Amino acid sequence: MIKGLIADIILVVYLMGTLYVRFVVEDTLVGHPFISMGVGVVMLLFIWALIKVKVLKPNYFGLMKK
Repeated sequence: MIKGLIADIILVVYLMGTLYVRFVVEDTLVGHPFISMGVGVVMLLFIWALIKVKVLKPNYFGLMKK
């Protein structure tokens, strides 16, 4: 299990990478927005699954208190 600040950094890097890929791929998929949205959903589901099965346990930079 990866938790704490390291999990937060992994999460931020992954989300920024996802946005970068979507912006780069978006230029080549002019006229096919559903493919771009599908790729975005799959990438977000992957990170959600890692959090759900507790491989990553981010604390969201201390913003969410229990």
